[in-house]
Amino acid sequence: MSLVITFLIYVVFFIFHKHTIVEFEKLIFAKELVDQASILYIPHAIRIIAYFLLGIISIIPIFLAQCFTYIFLNGSDVFHSVSLSSVSILSIVFGFYCFNYLRGNFFQRISSIDWKKIILIGFFASLFNSSISSIYFSYLNNEIIDLILVSRFIVGDTVGIIVGMFIFILILKVSKIWKNNEVFKNR
Repeated sequence: MSLVITFLIYVVFFIFHKHTIVEFEKLIFAKELVDQASILYIPHAIRIIAYFLLGIISIIPIFLAQCFTYIFLNGSDVFHSVSLSSVSILSIVFGFYCFNYLRGNFFQRISSIDWKKIILIGFFASLFNSSISSIYFSYLNNEIIDLILVSRFIVGDTVGIIVGMFIFILILKVSKIWKNNEVFKNR
């Protein structure tokens, strides 16, 4: 059940991103830049939080959700969708293993929820994702690596993880308030 919910949450946040954040950014920045990388990409937070909460099994719904959103909502071809989704999945694993490597526990799972740890993991994942994605886009366009594109990926993923963690914390606090409210208690 949690895998289906992960899929749906990713799709919902992608739709929100595409129809609000991207449209707003197109008013400010060049359309080509915004189409390749946003400066606020909340779905990155969904990837990191899902992996943090569910572990390696979260890769399946995240990969499928990314392919679905790229193909059906972005109009990308299957190869492009699978390629970018694979890079994103590898970046999540890379971020967690980099963080654990720095802690000296390469394969140990992080046991406590700490927003600073999750943001740092998201940043490591973003570094990997931005590097590989920028190389991929540069190859597709027959251009040299664009440092503006790399920085947009890093900023977008990092700001996305910060905003996503803020939303996640708010949801947890609201649900805790609802649980403690007398109206919802069984009598």
